[in-house]
Amino acid sequence: MQTPPFVDELPSRNPDLLNQVREGMLLPLSDAFAAELDAAGAGLFQLADTAAPALQKEYLDAVQELKRDRESLVARFRAHLARAWQALEAGRPLSVERTLARGNDLTLVAEAELEVRLAVRNLAGAIQQAWRPELMRLDRYLGFIAGGMRLDSDSNPIGPEHLGVAFYAALSGTRLAPRAQLATVRVCEPGMVERVGRLYASLETQLLAIARASELPTGRARRRGIPGQARSARAEADWISRFFSHWQGGQRAPEAGHAIDVHARAGHELLPAELHRLLQGARAGGDPGAAGDGRRVLSPREMASALSLLQTTPHAGFEEIDRGGDLRAGLRGQLLAHGAMLGIDPASVRMDAADADTLDLVAMLFQAMLQESQVRADLRPVLGQLLVPVAKVALQDPRLFVRDSHPARRLLNLLADACDGNPGETAAELALLAQVQAVAGRVARDFDEHLGVFLQAESEFGAYFEQYRRRVEIAERRAAELQRAEERRVAARTLAAGALEARMQGQALPPVLEGFLRRPWVQHLERVALREGAADGPATTAALAAADGLLRACAEPAARDDAWLERPRPVLQRIYTEAGLAPDSADAATAPLLDGLRGLRAADLPAPELPPTPPAPAPVDEAADSPLPDEPPEQVGFDMETAEYFQSLPLGTWLDFVDRFGQVQAGKLAWVSPISGRRMFVNRRGARFCVASPEQLATMVRLGRLRLHRDEDAFYSAMQSVVDSLGTPAAA
Repeated sequence: MQTPPFVDELPSRNPDLLNQVREGMLLPLSDAFAAELDAAGAGLFQLADTAAPALQKEYLDAVQELKRDRESLVARFRAHLARAWQALEAGRPLSVERTLARGNDLTLVAEAELEVRLAVRNLAGAIQQAWRPELMRLDRYLGFIAGGMRLDSDSNPIGPEHLGVAFYAALSGTRLAPRAQLATVRVCEPGMVERVGRLYASLETQLLAIARASELPTGRARRRGIPGQARSARAEADWISRFFSHWQGGQRAPEAGHAIDVHARAGHELLPAELHRLLQGARAGGDPGAAGDGRRVLSPREMASALSLLQTTPHAGFEEIDRGGDLRAGLRGQLLAHGAMLGIDPASVRMDAADADTLDLVAMLFQAMLQESQVRADLRPVLGQLLVPVAKVALQDPRLFVRDSHPARRLLNLLADACDGNPGETAAELALLAQVQAVAGRVARDFDEHLGVFLQAESEFGAYFEQYRRRVEIAERRAAELQRAEERRVAARTLAAGALEARMQGQALPPVLEGFLRRPWVQHLERVALREGAADGPATTAALAAADGLLRACAEPAARDDAWLERPRPVLQRIYTEAGLAPDSADAATAPLLDGLRGLRAADLPAPELPPTPPAPAPVDEAADSPLPDEPPEQVGFDMETAEYFQSLPLGTWLDFVDRFGQVQAGKLAWVSPISGRRMFVNRRGARFCVASPEQLATMVRLGRLRLHRDEDAFYSAMQSVVDSLGTPAAA
């Protein structure tokens, strides 16, 4: 059997796979040992028939002892395997040599016991000899999934050597004579070799099946579209589920670190058959050439040479490819034109249908990716110069469409994200775009059918882009904190103004009391409400109760209680102090207020003079750059289902906003207000871009000024757009 290709791609330690191997091997190995013990009686009877009289009794006693002590024998066998497996999981594999030598380092071993040890080692050697290829692979697999350890016959917990030690441990706890133990090992050896070998082969088959299953991509649930838009009704399977989830063509492809063979067709499928059919049906002008038109098919070497020559032109010829607006026709035309420079007559050759389909798919992929991302016009050729290198990869490596981790695919996603919505207005954005240009140019210049160029570029640019993203995430958190603080200030100010209005309505209050309520008290209430963030907090409730008590004392002179009026004095002094008065002045301002309520001073006593109110922080002006319509949602109208859709919109979702001038800008849902329910969207640099209610967003949908942005995986999103454009699946 061949080495499964998944080994180099699994994480270094895979606990789930370790558990599967343990459950699939330890108990079956114990069952195989138990089955051989049950069959050993017949072999011992045969030995007794031909043995000397002195040995016959030992053999016959051994038959009875094996039956009587069977469960204990199996338990000791299983215990050693479990102990060896636990040592592997702990990262300290158990050594067979040290296990056998433990306790006997300075003690001579009896000759009879030595013969038993040699017999179990011969048993292990027989299994090793019969199943050597499988065991070598299992040593590698098991060591890798256990954490990258190097296992061999001495340390593999399910290997023949540990099976021999487990056999020896099982027999050592019995009352069998040494010669009977030796005979039992020899009788069980042929059956153990066969039974254990079948288990090894079965385990390798299971691991290979897991490897193949892990190689097949898993389809994704398609995003629910915005209600009321044309594409919102799409609910069919995505492009992976339709074409690639059961396709076996991408399983035997070149590894990422190796060169692609462009000199001979590898014999593997480039794309699933159904996708070929759709591409050929959608190709403008029909197939590139019929099989019987007398023209020969371009060989893989000729196509690779023509593409390589095209790759040497500025921006890998993307300007010429894009000149007509159709990247499919442009790529095929430039390939034949550069083939002519190599002496290939375009009139006498045609492209293989499978090759033409692959080139068309890559061209459509780039066209969709550039359309879905908000890319500046001068950056189109920067990203477009990767069209030819990616086309060369797709012609020889089908894993490009199967693996999320393919280096070319990962690099495309990173570069598309870096350019999407990047206006290049700040130093950080300009530096990022400079990195994009350098990386894309290096790939177009250096790619020579070796995927290591993509690997290196993806690694270097990925590290730089990750640092940029961290700065953007910090900016997003800062914008959310500022918006949260602004909404809490507005809520506290609204609460204080409402409470004051409710208490002042229809009442003629003494100037000193009215001045206290309108300035010091309302500011105090706003502060405590802002601090607590709730209208029913203890400090907020106490502030409201203090005002109600003063108003009640003012309205009901007969119910005035001098003792009660003295109790709030410290509170009133603190409120005046918060309004900007010094402690002595605050005490002096409190006295006339209380005296007026007691009737000791004139009712028209003026309010004390207070320091000027510090200017409040100016609210953020959202009208200047906001894409929201000027009209309120009630005036324009909106769909309730659409509003409910935006109420459940998950954080991190990107939307495309179209402003009143037709400019499109992507915004990410970064925060939802627990106070007002409004949604805050940030732009690509993490700055606040739009704050809107679900009703306002639904209004924008009705006006045709809001839509879903592409999927976060630019490659996946572009492929889905291509497949959608090729046609819908046939009705079942």
